Order: sequence, then C-alpha cells, then structure tokens
Amino acid sequence: MKLPSINVITQQEFCSHIEDDDFLRKYGNPVAIQAEDGSILVCMAIEYYERMTGKRIENIIESRGSI
Repeated sequence: MKLPSINVITQQEFCSHIEDDDFLRKYGNPVAIQAEDGSILVCMAIEYYERMTGKRIENIIESRGSI
C-alpha cells in the first residue's frame, strides 16, 4: 500500500512558525519535524489525532481552569 508523503521541516523552522495561524495549511497536517538530534517527530492537529484514534484529548485549560 502506498501512503501519501508527509512534509518534513527542520526543528528550527518548526519552532519559528508553530504559532503561525496558517501553520498547518502551509506545512501540512501532519508534518514531520527533523530534530537536531536526528530523530523525527510528527506534529498534527488535535482534531486530526482524535479523528484517527477515536479518543478525545482534553484541553489543558478546560481541565485546569483559566490561566
């Protein structure tokens, strides 16, 4: 089975742009991050993870109250 390719970005690029409003649109969902130590991490929207796994991820602010 052929799987779709996932965009790969550097750790620096991830850190510089993760808070951009269009991050997932620009880099993809999910996106792979090539860490400085050589490992590869995967970042995806919580909604996408929940849909894939069928498990709900509780929001930290919802569970602990406002900051």
